[in-house]
Amino acid sequence: MPSLDLSTDEVVEDVKPIVLVVSDARGDTAYSVVVAAAAQYEVDALDIARLADATSVEKVTEFLEEQEEEGRPMAVFHTFVDERLRRDVRHELVRRGIPSIDLLGPAVTVLSTLTGAEPSNKVGALRDRLEDQ
Repeated sequence: MPSLDLSTDEVVEDVKPIVLVVSDARGDTAYSVVVAAAAQYEVDALDIARLADATSVEKVTEFLEEQEEEGRPMAVFHTFVDERLRRDVRHELVRRGIPSIDLLGPAVTVLSTLTGAEPSNKVGALRDRLEDQ
């Protein structure tokens, strides 16, 4: 976090953290989780930015670079159906030292274990299911 350098007259303002919501679909699921967690803090405690339709690690990397600001804390909450994309994005986030939470992968793994079935890995499956009801 920025600090005040007492050797100068410069005043460093508080920097608001940013949470990036990244998904290979709309990102509604991850966004809802972030907003629910953020409700535990002051209204303006952090900024939230969303990237939907993130179908490649390059697209995610470009978004990260657009959002990065020197000294501004950042975290990523993501939902990726594609295992390879999830892995590649996680590696990129680790390489950059950005904390992240995979909101979908562990849940799908547990449900696969419970059911003994393989997931469809269909992007937007929840949205499609809700629209069919």
